[in-house]
Amino acid sequence: PPRYIRKIDRQLADQGRVVFNEHCAECHGTYGDDWTYPNRRIPLDQINTDPVRLQSLNTEGRSKYAHSWFAHAGERDQQMTVVKPDGYVAPPLDGIWASAPYFHNGSVPTIRAVLRSEKRPTLWRRSSDLVNEIDIGFTYEAFNEIPKSETDIARRRHYFNTKIKGKSNRGHTFGDTLSEEELSKVLEYLKTL
Repeated sequence: PPRYIRKIDRQLADQGRVVFNEHCAECHGTYGDDWTYPNRRIPLDQINTDPVRLQSLNTEGRSKYAHSWFAHAGERDQQMTVVKPDGYVAPPLDGIWASAPYFHNGSVPTIRAVLRSEKRPTLWRRSSDLVNEIDIGFTYEAFNEIPKSETDIARRRHYFNTKIKGKSNRGHTFGDTLSEEELSKVLEYLKTL
């Protein structure tokens, strides 16, 4: 993954690694020389994120996919396809600082909002190409509604409305239990991945 090119407070990041390993590593793994990745599927009733992607294919469709050329990396390799999934796999977080927006449907613009569910905007639009260094992710503007002056359909698509089916930003509330100090440490640590 690309390295974070701005300044990192290494002492804060080291403290963040400890907090991350206590609160996040069980699902997202550990990083460094002795890394681990649990490839853990979190049940939908536990993660509580938007279910539309998970429910978009029925068992028959998933079974067909499992036997198609998409599921084969090579002659001897075959990807494991879960025909009856019950949740989403927690992704590895290498380069997470550079991969906004977040969640499987792109509904959350910053990592801070991933870890603080009350900070998630309902309707938002990316406001620049700059990385939000404090919240880590996109710089964005939040709106109550799409401005009436935005009549061009292509421009209206720049707004992300989490009230639309399949675009919900709910769930993954695990970070809500972190103190503000712990959150700051974890955010600094995630810049190092």
